[in-house]
Amino acid sequence: MPTAEKLKISDLDIIEMSGRAVYEEPKQNELIDINGQVKAYRIKEGVYNTKSGLDYMIVENTKTGEVGMVFQGTQGQKDGGRDIITDATLPGNIPDAQLLAADEAYREMSKKYDIKYVGGNSLGGGLSNYVASNNDVKSVTYNPAILPDGEYAQKNPDITNYMSEYDPLTLGERSAGYLSRLPGKNVIVNNNMPLFATLVSNHTGYSESIKIDGEEILIDADAYLPVGVWSGAVLTGGKGHKIDVNPENMKILAEAMVSKMKGQMTTAQSHVDHAVDIVEREGAKLDDRKETLTASFDDLLGQDALGKIMTFTSQYELVRDEIEKINPVGVKALDALQRIRSTPVISDIFDFISTHSFLGAFSLLMDLPLLVGDTLMKLDDLILQVNALKKQAIPKLFQGIDNEFFDDGMVAELKAHYKIIDENKEVVTHQIVTFGTQVTYVSKELEKADKLLTATQQMERVAAPPATSDFTLQESKALQDGMGKKQKLLDDNFRKFRDAATSSLDPLITSLGSTLNQLNSTVGEAYTIVKTVRSGLDYVKVPFTDIDDNMRAGLDAFIEFAEPYQVMVESLIQATRSLRGGGLSAVLEAYRPYIDTALFEGTQFQNVIALNKVSVNIYESAKMVFEDIKYQLSDNKAVAVEALDKLADKVVINLAILLDQLKRGSIEV
Repeated sequence: MPTAEKLKISDLDIIEMSGRAVYEEPKQNELIDINGQVKAYRIKEGVYNTKSGLDYMIVENTKTGEVGMVFQGTQGQKDGGRDIITDATLPGNIPDAQLLAADEAYREMSKKYDIKYVGGNSLGGGLSNYVASNNDVKSVTYNPAILPDGEYAQKNPDITNYMSEYDPLTLGERSAGYLSRLPGKNVIVNNNMPLFATLVSNHTGYSESIKIDGEEILIDADAYLPVGVWSGAVLTGGKGHKIDVNPENMKILAEAMVSKMKGQMTTAQSHVDHAVDIVEREGAKLDDRKETLTASFDDLLGQDALGKIMTFTSQYELVRDEIEKINPVGVKALDALQRIRSTPVISDIFDFISTHSFLGAFSLLMDLPLLVGDTLMKLDDLILQVNALKKQAIPKLFQGIDNEFFDDGMVAELKAHYKIIDENKEVVTHQIVTFGTQVTYVSKELEKADKLLTATQQMERVAAPPATSDFTLQESKALQDGMGKKQKLLDDNFRKFRDAATSSLDPLITSLGSTLNQLNSTVGEAYTIVKTVRSGLDYVKVPFTDIDDNMRAGLDAFIEFAEPYQVMVESLIQATRSLRGGGLSAVLEAYRPYIDTALFEGTQFQNVIALNKVSVNIYESAKMVFEDIKYQLSDNKAVAVEALDKLADKVVINLAILLDQLKRGSIEV
């Protein structure tokens, strides 16, 4: 398969256009700001609010001239994301018609513009990937919906899917084993927090900043992604093409240290400071809450986001309605068959097909409402049992948590540990600032170098930057095994909850799957016979009456409806199949970070968890950036570059130590 041309623009731009800009529906010729770049893109066309839901914008980068097509995702994002979960498509249930319409729209737009890339978030990401799978164009998506079951190139170099660590959609897709239905390369990014307050932004990637204990936290998808200093690309852990270490690239490194890295370290420093202050200030009151844990969890279950995840109601009413829709068209088809059977004028139809098959259609269509009713009853039973978990399984999460999580010994260890973190964080911040100063020194020395020399000669003649301190971090003797017994308590509680949930739900899921298979088989057999009968009607014309036209209309309605209906039912069958045999356990495990964090709702410890996690995200990003810097500077014999390489190596080591200490100071999320 041919590879699309390498883009000049950054994936970060496409991520922001997919997760934010396209939902704002900018108008034709409007200039939009992206990633801090003012008037970076011009809207060539904007197609929104279509009946089919296929909305998109055509954009042009004002500097490079590259044109892209960005598909809009879940419609719920338009009203602030309130319906983001309700509107999410069933697993792989993007209608074939919408996929084909997206492909057709791309081909039409390609006649007018030289489209270099497509992009999208959620449903829009699924459409984008489908287009790229069938055309020579790049696709960059953010938390995309999976495609219908089929064969997709997992190594397609033209497709990159950025997937948030805590995105509710991709958590479900990954845990249910659906990644084979995401073509291209998948990149998991650690850029958000497992809080129900950030559930929507964890999916779309963009929202207003939130406040944790009064401190503002940025939650944009690209706020702290690890971006290569020289490539401008999101770093994914691999080793790319090495740069030439020359004066120009040293200047780029110096500017990056000042313009971006210093600001990120200041932000992380502030978040860690705040977490340290909370631990010191609250002490034994860290797990105090204004109301009992049970009442607090009840309140959370009443909220749209958590309530829908825990009870599957995000899809329940939609699924129920979709399943029932077969009944009226089935009745029309049955009526048409009865008219055919009782109309002597068109008895020739029985010469076209066997009487046995014809009567079989009667039996199938008459059984259909019973099967639909049985399916809905089993779906209702499943939902009732899920709701019953509130009394049977969820209380198992509470044991030993409510206002008794921290004893005096644990509080003392936390305080000692966060004191070390506080001091080490200052050392690392100073170390990174010093590295920036050293790079700036080398860059300025290069500016003084003889311009008649080659770039390599200039690098070789610059002396090493002035020596610095060792930047040695302190070892924390507290929390050597992290949260220790407290983490084990959470682990044991979750295991009991998971086992109780799976043992009560597995039989119902299996039963529902069996009935769905019967429903799918019945619709499929009826579809085949009805289609054959409909073909026979093409040979019949009753003069002076429209009786044959009415018969055709009744059969056509069923034929037109049955095929997409089977796609929906098959999607449900696949969903039930993925939840059996440990699948449900895997899904619950995937959502565990949200569950564990919610257990501390209303406490100051939840604020510590959140501040700790966002700090870890920033330091993880910085570590990846410095690993890339070290790789780029390695194996260079110039003394100045060797010195910087050693400094970068020590930064990576210290960041790893600080990250380990931060993770030990919180529960595992």
